[in-house]
Amino acid sequence: MGQVLEATIPRDLVDRLLRLVDRLRIPLRHDAVAPRTAYSPRSAITHRVDVRRFARQKQAALAAHRSQVTGTGRLAPVMRALVRLPAPVFGLLLGREWFIDPTRTSTSQVATAIFRPQREG
Repeated sequence: MGQVLEATIPRDLVDRLLRLVDRLRIPLRHDAVAPRTAYSPRSAITHRVDVRRFARQKQAALAAHRSQVTGTGRLAPVMRALVRLPAPVFGLLLGREWFIDPTRTSTSQVATAIFRPQREG
């Protein structure tokens, strides 16, 4: 039977990013309280995957969400900026993905692979 992982983002990373947005006075509407309770604490994250080598494909997938990129939503300006970045820069910014395995009871070691067995060590 296959494993089902929950995609997430580290809560502290989102919080730091939004604080930076505020300090730089970037016009991004956001709820200042939500990141402190939304997403996942790092202690709950069981998998962190480096996807930088797939930056072009990930960027193309993001660009395919045309209504979000060209729309008027609060993330539209960010989406437009992200799809215009050079792929290597996009990879540096969005080159990691995080997951939670709800069946794991211990997260003392964060796995870096999803599709191949993780060696214990």
